[in-house]
Amino acid sequence: MKHTSLDKEKVQVDFTSMNLPATVLNFRPEVYTDGDMFYCVIGAGTEQAIYGEGNTVEAALLNWEKAYHERSGK
Repeated sequence: MKHTSLDKEKVQVDFTSMNLPATVLNFRPEVYTDGDMFYCVIGAGTEQAIYGEGNTVEAALLNWEKAYHERSGK
């Protein structure tokens, strides 16, 4: 299981300003930044947590969506 510290700066995301997949728009994972990387998470600190990361907010959200589909089998 991947562990990511959430001792990072939370990013306010305008989900309507990007062309994002429905899964991201429905769940709206929290986004954090640390240096030049962005991290997304839902369910932090639980066995069901889903994480994503990328060098932009959009890349992190798309990586999160990929992890969501891998986890859910959809």
